[in-house]
Amino acid sequence: MDHKQDKIRILVKQGSKVRLVTMQEVIYIESLGRKAVLHLESETIEYYAKISQLEEQLSPYFFRTHRAYLVNLHYVESYNRREALLKNADAVLISKYRFGDFQKAMLQITENISTKKREN
Repeated sequence: MDHKQDKIRILVKQGSKVRLVTMQEVIYIESLGRKAVLHLESETIEYYAKISQLEEQLSPYFFRTHRAYLVNLHYVESYNRREALLKNADAVLISKYRFGDFQKAMLQITENISTKKREN
């Protein structure tokens, strides 16, 4: 994964506790009402946040596939017109209006990974 991605952290406030979550730990983010649910490999974290603000903060590494989902592109295993299958076996919906942009984002991530492998 990208070293820039290591440095971006999400500030999570749960009551009186504050936690920093690195972006690369997050597989995807789900919007549930006024809360955001961070799906990590070993746990889920629920807290009050706007998915639109998270989308701005985490772009271009994350993509908003649907109004309810923000996906870490590095965790996408496969996809079709309806959904993306993630490396943790979860599937998230892809809006038909966002599918073209999602394909472009996946292509960009794939090209970036290929370029970095050639450089090493």
